[in-house]
Amino acid sequence: MPDVPIQRSTDDAVGIVLAGGRSRRLRTAALGPGGKAALIVAGESLLARICRVVAGVVPRVIVVAAEQQPLPVLPAGVEVVRDSSPGAGPTSGLCDGLRHAALTETPSPRPRMAFVTACDSPLLAPAVIRLLLEMACEPRVRLVVPIIGGHPQVLASVVALDLVEDVTAAAAEGVGLRSVVERLREQQPAAVRLVTADEVVKVDPGLESFFDVDTPADLARLEARGIPSSRH
Repeated sequence: MPDVPIQRSTDDAVGIVLAGGRSRRLRTAALGPGGKAALIVAGESLLARICRVVAGVVPRVIVVAAEQQPLPVLPAGVEVVRDSSPGAGPTSGLCDGLRHAALTETPSPRPRMAFVTACDSPLLAPAVIRLLLEMACEPRVRLVVPIIGGHPQVLASVVALDLVEDVTAAAAEGVGLRSVVERLREQQPAAVRLVTADEVVKVDPGLESFFDVDTPADLARLEARGIPSSRH
């Protein structure tokens, strides 16, 4: 059997789903007015599917969407935040999500960590979310980032809420989330937990959690797996 870590409570974590991307590579012909988030995969929208998976692991899910973006029907309890800086990219969107998570009062404990993902990973596995959150419980760790295919997967990572000012500074400079990772590694090496593919395959043997739908070819790959998709 796979060596799966002992699961701890995720009550102090939230999920942040970034849904405001422009989906240029997927082409508008493949999309409805809601963009990639509203693309139907196996009978439900991509965004609803991701929210459902994340909600199975953490008590709160926050969607960050573009200002005028129409959204599909989402699971009950999902919180929606609109981009405060339209078109500024995922770094700015993450900023909005982190601030909302920290300021909103709920009966749950104040969140310490956020699992961050985009809305376009239809094969995201709950076990991967749990694994990354488990690693975030290691002493001094504030950022957990898988390295898959030699690349940091910043849109499948765990970010401490107290990094919000670092993310804000990166957004103001117009740099990406990978810059936040690099800076924190330079300043506080112990604060960044890089997760190897070998660690992830223990809970996701095919690394399918990191398959994202960016192009028509990606949709074709889903179809080839027997997972139907449509824009309606």
